[in-house]
Amino acid sequence: MDYTPEPSGWHEWLCKTNFSFLTGASHPHELIQRAWSLGYQSLCINDYDGVYGLARSWRALRDLRKEHPEAENFRLHYGAELHLREDHHKPTLLRSSVVLVAQNLSGWHKLCGLLSLSHQKSKDKAFISPETLLKTCPKDLVLIQPMRGGIRTGHQNDLIPQLHQHFGERFYMAISRHLHPAEDHWIGKALSLAHQLKARCLFSQDVFFHSPERKPLSDLLHAIRQNQSLHQAGPWFFPNTERSFQSLRHLHHRYHCLPGFHQAMGHAADLSRACTFDLTELRYHYPQEMIPDGHSPHQWLSHLTWEGAKRRFGPVIPEKIIRTLNHELKLIEQLDFADYFLTVHDIVRWARDQKILCQGRGSAANSAVCFVLGITSVNPDSFELLFERFISMERGDPPDIDVDFEHERREEVIRYIYERYGRHRAAMVANVITFRKKGSLRAAGKALGVPSEILDHASSL
Repeated sequence: MDYTPEPSGWHEWLCKTNFSFLTGASHPHELIQRAWSLGYQSLCINDYDGVYGLARSWRALRDLRKEHPEAENFRLHYGAELHLREDHHKPTLLRSSVVLVAQNLSGWHKLCGLLSLSHQKSKDKAFISPETLLKTCPKDLVLIQPMRGGIRTGHQNDLIPQLHQHFGERFYMAISRHLHPAEDHWIGKALSLAHQLKARCLFSQDVFFHSPERKPLSDLLHAIRQNQSLHQAGPWFFPNTERSFQSLRHLHHRYHCLPGFHQAMGHAADLSRACTFDLTELRYHYPQEMIPDGHSPHQWLSHLTWEGAKRRFGPVIPEKIIRTLNHELKLIEQLDFADYFLTVHDIVRWARDQKILCQGRGSAANSAVCFVLGITSVNPDSFELLFERFISMERGDPPDIDVDFEHERREEVIRYIYERYGRHRAAMVANVITFRKKGSLRAAGKALGVPSEILDHASSL
């Protein structure tokens, strides 16, 4: 019998982007576009051990809605999949992971906090202990337990009831079907456990690439991750193309025969409505330590700006500089960025007091305020600067003030920032490293079994 999708449609709760490095095989925009085009109602992105792919997923949804206004009702949900390890005294890696999804802004803060904790104990592996997870306040966070391979014995089997008891109505078990013979063995057991616990179930394709055609790339990525050839890495591959988005018709035929199908569909729709968080809710909150009592951020920035102008130009400030500074200060106030300028000024001021060489660069050099604060050295009286290259009402994004510090003493600056603002509010950020031509040729060629001399020649072209 043909299947006409219910108005609630399909909600996919397990999905990895290429920011699940060397595991996910599709870009965020490909996943967003594909899910919407197939008629899905919502998609939850939950990359491994981080929220790296969520900003681009949000942008992809924004662009989709601009091009297709009818996509306004398509929802994006924000989560991450965290690996579990018992604790640092007994570093036994559990064959388990959990997906945490932010219901609201408070849930997002908790999720990011747990992810920060997961990266503190190891440079190359991220994990949290079950004990840490069970101490987490479940309010505002949803926990989805992926049932990959079903029920195992030992600690993990005991953990699922504990997680269900702790998270209560925010606990879900995700059941997937990928046309693998072993599923007949474990899906029944997983559903029985859910019934025993009275836990809610979700049905999910557990997506790692947006379309079946991406399976060969998925295999290649797994081989590179294992540092093996395609022939050697076969056990790590997905056995078929089912880890991709399927049509609503296929999903119905795949899952409708399982007990509790209609209830699971209802749970998925209810959960989508309950998860209201969106990245547009995020706001920058800058430090206030450098602002004296009785002053607002803008008042103190204005004071420092005019004091700095007198030091730069003397008691008689050129008329051109007065107009420029007034224009910039007005725009900074309208966009509420005064605290940011004060933060950068505080760091640069301290560095100069310590005789540490530093210099602001980039688009900040177009700012007269940055010049008089001593952040940059481009005199606005000698050049026609375009402040709007740095900040504009149309763009509305926070400014980007890049400051270089002399290499030998950079650690002193980092230590000052930690001491001044607290380690809980200051952190090193990392770039996402991507393959360049030479690296991609070598990695892919090795997985494909191409002789090294050919790779050396190809990468030199």
